[in-house]
Amino acid sequence: MSASASISGRVGLGEGRRGRRSGGGSWGRIAAGAAAAFLAVLAVAGMGSTLVGPASGACAPAEAEAGSVRGVPGQYVPTYGGAAERFALGVRGPAILAAIHKVETDFGRSPLPGVRSGENFAGAGGPMQFLGPTWAAYGVDGDGDGTKDRYDPDDAIFGAANYLSASGAPRDWYRAIFAYNHADWYVRDVLRWAKRFGDVGSVAEASCGPEAAAAELGRAVRLYEPREFRTLPRGLMAAGYAPQPIDARLYDNAVWILRTYELRVTAARESGHATHGDGTALDMVPAGDIASQAVWDRSAGRLAADLGWRRSCAASGSKPLCPLVPAIQFIGYDGYPSHGSPRTCDGGCPAHIHVSWASSSFGSGPLRPPARWVMAFPAPGERA
Repeated sequence: MSASASISGRVGLGEGRRGRRSGGGSWGRIAAGAAAAFLAVLAVAGMGSTLVGPASGACAPAEAEAGSVRGVPGQYVPTYGGAAERFALGVRGPAILAAIHKVETDFGRSPLPGVRSGENFAGAGGPMQFLGPTWAAYGVDGDGDGTKDRYDPDDAIFGAANYLSASGAPRDWYRAIFAYNHADWYVRDVLRWAKRFGDVGSVAEASCGPEAAAAELGRAVRLYEPREFRTLPRGLMAAGYAPQPIDARLYDNAVWILRTYELRVTAARESGHATHGDGTALDMVPAGDIASQAVWDRSAGRLAADLGWRRSCAASGSKPLCPLVPAIQFIGYDGYPSHGSPRTCDGGCPAHIHVSWASSSFGSGPLRPPARWVMAFPAPGERA
């Protein structure tokens, strides 16, 4: 694509550019329709959300501006959605296209050569930085005006979607983005921006900032990166338990829960434990007197209720019988076999509350690599 010639890192240079919007053309109409789902996710959604505030990996970029959607200029949102739909790029497609647009030319706002006209030193041109021969092969008339113009944002974004699809997306995003620009740093940069712009699937997203201090349990975001584990702090483990890892994308959720509800972990990712093998579940007990039912009610009981658990659905603990918040798949508490507070769990039943997040690998027992995706509620990151 840009043959290592992207204009990445030149953020905030030049005047904001407004791309041509066209009401004509079949894909222009499809783009407008696809934008509805895109905007529904990117806009601040979730009327009636439980505010008790955003996943750190899903926060809007700090340079978000008026007229933008989580840092993405609003006028391009329909085009990302339409291009991703036409070339079957899946739920990540719009965010990846937005990220490439950002990294290449700061959404066409860079004043450097080759953005609005001409070419840069490597021969790339336009807001998505196509080389001439590549554009000749993959260029698309995205706005239906009868021409394929690599300097037109609609055409360039649709052309980028075409090229990514031909290069392996959405089956292998790393390979497809690497084909766009042959540099590992470039792929990482694009994925980092895509993560910040968020998922554009059928779930509500988080609107947040570094100053957020609460969690919004009624909202959720699907996170794909980073697919790795992170060890919980020793101080948040129950007495006598060594630190264990959790999926890194859920780390902030876990820390927020443990501190807010004064709970400590007895099991995170460990082998031979149903639903714990992929690091998306926690078993917890109160940080205080674990023999006191009142302590359980103030900590574990309050958490269960805030996450949507009800006694009427306790025997299942799972969606859809339990009206759990979007990020949570299962809660084992009072009324679920071998789980719960001293009220229902004694003798050979070790009292604890179990919380499982929704993920692509929910239910795994044996140790396994991180899930392809996890659902997280917006929560503030760990403070130093």
